[in-house]
Amino acid sequence: MKTMMTHLTFIVVSYALSISRPPFDVANSPITRSDLIRKAISLATCIQLFDARPAYSSNLPPGTGADLTKTGTVEKLIPIVKLEDSLLKVRSLLNSEIESSATFSLSVLDRVSSILNDIPTNEKAFKRLFDEYSDPVSYKQKYMDQNAFLVYYTKGFDGPNRPSIESGEVTRQTLQYGVRNECWNAFEELEAEIKFGIKNGSAESKDILSPLNKVISSVDAYLSLSPTNIVEQAKSLL
Repeated sequence: MKTMMTHLTFIVVSYALSISRPPFDVANSPITRSDLIRKAISLATCIQLFDARPAYSSNLPPGTGADLTKTGTVEKLIPIVKLEDSLLKVRSLLNSEIESSATFSLSVLDRVSSILNDIPTNEKAFKRLFDEYSDPVSYKQKYMDQNAFLVYYTKGFDGPNRPSIESGEVTRQTLQYGVRNECWNAFEELEAEIKFGIKNGSAESKDILSPLNKVISSVDAYLSLSPTNIVEQAKSLL
């Protein structure tokens, strides 16, 4: 926090000094395009520092109403493991059906829909399952998001002889957030194909299996970000 405040003070003082200098002597020191650009950026930066509104280039995940009091626990991982278990049951069912037909009948699609019935079909509710287990957003990420303009134009300056605030490895929270989105995108596609198939009385096997495999792969990727013992404990409690 101290270095961040030092950084903000540095920017404000820099601008104050720049505007307090004597005016240019047009004959001897003409104003250049670079001078104007630097002053425009400096002014815009100062305005943002005192503007209470959040930066426009927000990168943080929007809130889903998740309960963040038990993140990283077996209890909160169980719903995700249960979700994967339902998807694997569907794949097992469909693999047995595809041996006799290249299409899935209405009765098969109804059974698939029934197995997936407990999985939220609303985006916010679906993502909430993951957010309640995932690592919460760090203070550093919140700062960078709220000061996106400043971080961008200063290239993450965090004080003399200090690494850029943007440096370092990608956080697990960022990875979890990305994979969570992939899970939702694939599941949304799967749901749409199932509903379309039910409406039409049947569905091509590839139209169902393709998004299904995408969801399963994405959930596997998400679980791979968690400690193996936590995942195993969650699976043992199903």
